[in-house]
Amino acid sequence: MSKTIAFIGPLPPPVGGVALANLRVQQIVGLNSQNHTILNYNTSKGGERADLYKKKGFYELLHFIKNIFGIIGFVFKHKIHVSNVFVVPNISFIREALFIFILKLTSKKLVIHLHAKTEDDFFLSGMKLKLFTKILSLGDVIFVLSENFHKKFYVQYIKPKKLVVLENFIDYKEFENDIEQKTNDFLYVGRLSEKKGFFTLVKALTLHKNAFKGLKVHVLGEFENEIFEQKVISLIENHKIENFIFYGSKTGHEKNELFKKCAVFIFPSYFENSPIVLKEAIAAKMAIISSDIKENKNILDPFENKLYFETQNENELAEKIKILAQNPDKVKKMMEASEQIKDFNFETASKIIEKHLY
Repeated sequence: MSKTIAFIGPLPPPVGGVALANLRVQQIVGLNSQNHTILNYNTSKGGERADLYKKKGFYELLHFIKNIFGIIGFVFKHKIHVSNVFVVPNISFIREALFIFILKLTSKKLVIHLHAKTEDDFFLSGMKLKLFTKILSLGDVIFVLSENFHKKFYVQYIKPKKLVVLENFIDYKEFENDIEQKTNDFLYVGRLSEKKGFFTLVKALTLHKNAFKGLKVHVLGEFENEIFEQKVISLIENHKIENFIFYGSKTGHEKNELFKKCAVFIFPSYFENSPIVLKEAIAAKMAIISSDIKENKNILDPFENKLYFETQNENELAEKIKILAQNPDKVKKMMEASEQIKDFNFETASKIIEKHLY
């Protein structure tokens, strides 16, 4: 039987983790169920920059109202069998809660893709957490990002039979490469913001300028806002740092080629859920330098492909960069460790989606 499957959530631009997850789930549904109709309701503002942490103003209120009236028109226009809504626990959940109520009444099946931390976000404490999980429980299926971290937390508030683990997944074929052909360049991918640790990275490269001479750090991503951009550029210019190569936001082939080319992935972020880019780095057979937040360790702990540094500690990050910049043999061993990891592949996710989505 042909079904209409709707996806309600952000799509690029800007390029963010939830938007990429949305695209990848749709890719699987499109490949597995070519007789079904896929619909999109895009909640993104569409700009290249995304300042997620600024105070919300009049423009955000207009976008909120536009989204609510838009989803009402969307469900009246289409007969939807399965609705997929992407949820995060920040202030935007006020909008997504309304989506959930509307979609529960108008769809035959409601699937919630929960891209959430377990603490340090607006709806993740006290009565707000109880309200958050109560509304989530309206979903027929609730996808969470890991077994031992996310499901273990949310099972305290939501019936276990509704919670299904769907890791952020990767099509490994997109990142296939020969380790021997890689350069010893470093790569940063993500929003250029304070919480993503980019300023920590810039400060780290000011500390051992002689040791880092000739080191290339390729940077994919947009600055979060002009204030942070000026702060970073001023530091780079004052210290005459020549390591960075900025590309702006890139997706698809251009992004994948840099993953395949570079040997070392730097991930200094201290605000994450279950970062896709770490899994992309693994698929691209990279050595990884990562901040030691538990969300990153939840992914990387079982493997020998990483070095951790203390979050927001530019001195320790500088030492880790120095170690790998000066030890290509160690980098190669770490890349070979990544090459053995197949935990986040497309095929495993495809089976989970096929079982629970339709």
